[in-house]
Amino acid sequence: MRIGIDGGALSITDDRLKVGVYRVAYNLVKEMQVLNAKNDYRVYSFGRGERGTHSLAGPNTHFVQLIRPGYQSIWQTVDIVKHPIDVYLGISQSIPLLPKILCDVSTIGFIYDVGFLDYPECYPGSANTLNRQTAALVARSNHIITITEASKDALRRAYHVPDGRVSVAYLGVDSHFTGRGEAKKPKHPYFLFVGSLKRGKNVPLMLRAFADFLTSVKTIYDFVLVGGDYWMDPEIPDTIRELGLGDRVHIVGHVPDDELSMYYRGAVALLSASLIEGFGLPAAEAMACGLPVIGSNIGSYAEVVGKAGLLVNPKDRAEVTQAMLRYTHDDVFRIASVAAGKHQATQFRWRSFARAVLTAAETLYQSKS
Repeated sequence: MRIGIDGGALSITDDRLKVGVYRVAYNLVKEMQVLNAKNDYRVYSFGRGERGTHSLAGPNTHFVQLIRPGYQSIWQTVDIVKHPIDVYLGISQSIPLLPKILCDVSTIGFIYDVGFLDYPECYPGSANTLNRQTAALVARSNHIITITEASKDALRRAYHVPDGRVSVAYLGVDSHFTGRGEAKKPKHPYFLFVGSLKRGKNVPLMLRAFADFLTSVKTIYDFVLVGGDYWMDPEIPDTIRELGLGDRVHIVGHVPDDELSMYYRGAVALLSASLIEGFGLPAAEAMACGLPVIGSNIGSYAEVVGKAGLLVNPKDRAEVTQAMLRYTHDDVFRIASVAAGKHQATQFRWRSFARAVLTAAETLYQSKS
């Protein structure tokens, strides 16, 4: 079977953007080769990407560098006509127009979340474009893969996708993330946020909840924000200044996975009361490292974290504060959360994700044989 993969995310060179789809692309290409080395994999990109990306190339895995303007709308289609494939994986939540008369290709579209429908204000200038792009993907896909049952339900409601056309494949936790290893040991205990510092992450409310928390405890605590600031929510620095948290909140930016795992191992809890979360990979990584999670009770966290952490109303700062207080005052509960989280995290593996994708591709391929 010949599989074409939209590897545009692998062209990224800015470390702040190596999250989300980048991680999906990297791990999917890596694991599919292990699971089935007989397939031919053709990975489309529009740049050279980082040096390590092309180490993914193997005997049957070829990287195709296309022109960036019209990368997907024109040049992927041109390449597929010249070099036919059997199945196309639209892992960037979009699929090019592939006219049947030119190329008879089965298509699998990937949709991670539809937060732009519920919170368009968190996608200034792009919510309508994302909606049109996702609707086009639904129309052009023979099958759709999403990453949680919550996202699947949202897809069914918003785009009327029937059950038989969509399947769920959980994302994976990298081997760096384990409870074994060195932990960060700063001067003060700290809560941790991990993720892009964009609007839908709801960081300003978490900052206000943290400020309330500080008034209820005698010990000095810090709040460490790890993640790319490429889409920085302008309310974050404003809120830090307003609340006088300059000495207590530390924005450290993007860090490599081995250092990130140290942050997970050293924190009191992961605080991630986000409004929009297709999966919430930091929660899975945190649990694998033995860090309890305070997550949002809307979206995917009820599924990813389950009963292993505390789920709160992301619009209720008092509820967030109470969750922080519980993890600092109830050692028995915290120890139980750590154990439950480690067990919960075992179900999230990149190889399992890749296996689910390959199964969907093989099903489409065999249906045409």
